[in-house]
Amino acid sequence: MAEAKALVVHSVKSPADIKFTTREIPKATPGSAVVRVLATIIGPGHGYLVSHEVPGFSFPTPCVYGNQSVGRVVSVGPDAVSLKEGQLVLIDPFASARDDSTAEIIIGLMDSGEPKAQQLSQTWRDGCWQTHAMMPLENVIPLDEDTLVNKHGYAIEELPIMARFSVAYGAISNIDLKAGETIIIGPATGQFGGAAVELASALGARVIALGRNQEVLAKLKATVPRVETVALTGDVQKDAQAIQAFGLADAFLDSTPHTAHEEPSHIKSALFSLRKRGRVAFMGGMAGNLTIPYFILILKSLVLKGKWMYTPEEIRRLVKMVEVGTVKIGKAAGHELKGKFQLEDYEAAFEAAAKNAAWGQSVVFTP
Repeated sequence: MAEAKALVVHSVKSPADIKFTTREIPKATPGSAVVRVLATIIGPGHGYLVSHEVPGFSFPTPCVYGNQSVGRVVSVGPDAVSLKEGQLVLIDPFASARDDSTAEIIIGLMDSGEPKAQQLSQTWRDGCWQTHAMMPLENVIPLDEDTLVNKHGYAIEELPIMARFSVAYGAISNIDLKAGETIIIGPATGQFGGAAVELASALGARVIALGRNQEVLAKLKATVPRVETVALTGDVQKDAQAIQAFGLADAFLDSTPHTAHEEPSHIKSALFSLRKRGRVAFMGGMAGNLTIPYFILILKSLVLKGKWMYTPEEIRRLVKMVEVGTVKIGKAAGHELKGKFQLEDYEAAFEAAAKNAAWGQSVVFTP
């Protein structure tokens, strides 16, 4: 009898309390679908997150992590009217309670610690570091396999990056970026900031990409159209002058990661470099506080918005943009698949993912 395989995190502690195990293949219940996972991204910080408690990144244990994935439908609940067995799908990990959309979790990663979200995560506690994942029906998004694989030539392992792009698209949509506008994006050399650079360019904007890794900045400029770069020095005024050399910008998107332990200087530099009525999108994960230049905010009538993930419509719109070719992924877009691992090899997979955290890089489990 066929069995499912899974990496189960029994508790969050160091060293990682993870066990490779087998279990019965689940059968879909009403409101769910079971997906045979084909490829699931391992984030650069996942090895740390499963072995260290990080504020905001709580999830009930034992559980299965993994939250950027593609696979094939194995079974669907009796209320499914569209999804079919064998369909190639993207798994959307961002779930909300059906009776209260304010209760939100990222399946296989975090529940934010809010009581209602914690209650929801008790039901949907298992992500995609397993061969067979049961997901809410509405979080299983059909993909046009013929177009993506046969026409565009994407490998299955290249497709999960669409979930990463969706986070960036949510923030960009939140500030209504338009073709012909200029947007500052920083840090732009990481995986999510780099995705935002690509999306903003694909939508017709000019991008001023900020970062410290000059090699990755140069690669972005050489690969993505309409990109200018500024290598950050940490001096607020000096960096602002370097940004303003390209003219004042219409918008700024910040993607400061949860690994930032001090207030980043580039945020003030970017705020000083916006024109009047400029828009600001925060989509990062920094746990600390920011010092905002209050009078500049008032004088320029700046609009600041935070965006947590994306809407169901936005992730589906992003998938369509990839299918029609508006947004490119894979090798032709400069992306690199830096490793494919079996679940049993999770220690080597975590190490490889931590070393490949730059724009366009991915490491995956292929369960």
